[in-house]
Amino acid sequence: MEHYFLFAFDSPHAAISAQRLLSGCGAVVMPTLRSITASCGMSLRLRDEAIEQAKAIMRASGISPALYRLYRVEQEGKETRCNLVEF
Repeated sequence: MEHYFLFAFDSPHAAISAQRLLSGCGAVVMPTLRSITASCGMSLRLRDEAIEQAKAIMRASGISPALYRLYRVEQEGKETRCNLVEF
């Protein structure tokens, strides 16, 4: 089973700003998964070991928390599960 974290954004501007902030955490831009419907279509994917640092950066970033959500994504075969993470 593969798992990772995904920040989904409501605006492209917020996604681009976050990409710059999280580049040191290994964030990778990717299209938002279809099962996550409320989004501008851009997301940032992060590995498990980078998520605590990424959450701290996002909290301090000045980007409104209303503009993004964090999901834990689990993929097994063709099945994908996205669970909202509160932080």
